[in-house]
Amino acid sequence: MVAVTLIVVAVPEGLPMAVTLSLAYSMRRMLKTNNLVRKLHACETMGATTVICTDKTGTLTQNKMRVYQTNFYSLKDQMLADDDISMLIKEALAVNSTASLDMSDKDNINVVGNPTEGALLLWLNDNGVNYATYREHGEVVEQLPFSTERKYMATVVRSGQQKILYIKGAPEIVYSLCKHTCGNIGQDAIHKQLVGYQSQAMRTLGFAYQILKPDDKTFDCERVIADDMTFLGVVAIADRVREDVPAAVKECLDAGIKIKIVTGDTPGTAKEIGKQIGLWTNEDNDCNMITGPQFAALSDNEIKERIMDIKIIS
Repeated sequence: MVAVTLIVVAVPEGLPMAVTLSLAYSMRRMLKTNNLVRKLHACETMGATTVICTDKTGTLTQNKMRVYQTNFYSLKDQMLADDDISMLIKEALAVNSTASLDMSDKDNINVVGNPTEGALLLWLNDNGVNYATYREHGEVVEQLPFSTERKYMATVVRSGQQKILYIKGAPEIVYSLCKHTCGNIGQDAIHKQLVGYQSQAMRTLGFAYQILKPDDKTFDCERVIADDMTFLGVVAIADRVREDVPAAVKECLDAGIKIKIVTGDTPGTAKEIGKQIGLWTNEDNDCNMITGPQFAALSDNEIKERIMDIKIIS
């Protein structure tokens, strides 16, 4: 009787209902902050987090890409016209792309596909160019999709009576594939432009083309091997940091959670984003940043020694 009495007193009849109501109210409070937990072990895993590896585009930034500035070196006043260079630029941006625009609402045009490529199409649209027209008249003969290893995309287009190879991607990579540069702009001037854009956390793209002869080779082993390409210029694309990210980063750092940016962007762009969100401080230096190839070349022991100091992997 004493044992039964103790059990009844220790576990009140209303305890299960009290626990259920408590969990329900807690769930309502969490839902107001856009949190819903379906499995309890997910909370346990999050509670044990010590390091967060985050992407940049669309996670730290708004993923609303728009062209900030163009530098096509032979384009007068950066205004598209009906001359040859303008036609090349229009076709390069319209055809050498996998994105498209949803024009169902003229006042709110949406990008379908890659946001960076969509920003180029929006720039064409703002300049009165219908990208779909160039896709209809330009037949895609060959195409290399963008990859993080190559860092560029290439498309061979049959335009009228000729075939043209278009490339867009990381400016340094694209420039290294070129034999000529529009406007005879030097490498130092191009590098200075890129550093300026990257210091403002902008994504940069380089563009090149080659009018192909019948015996010209284009691709081999998923690489561009054309050897007479011309560098068209550089485009800077801006994507602002999300308003709530700096506060979230501060909360994580205050809780002892380390944050690392893992991105396909250039180190300069990633570093500037790190500054804007409060991750990169004046005490940090090049030891806190590493490129993908450099990281892959490290041994397991070297990674263990450096991993806690690294903040950016680009």
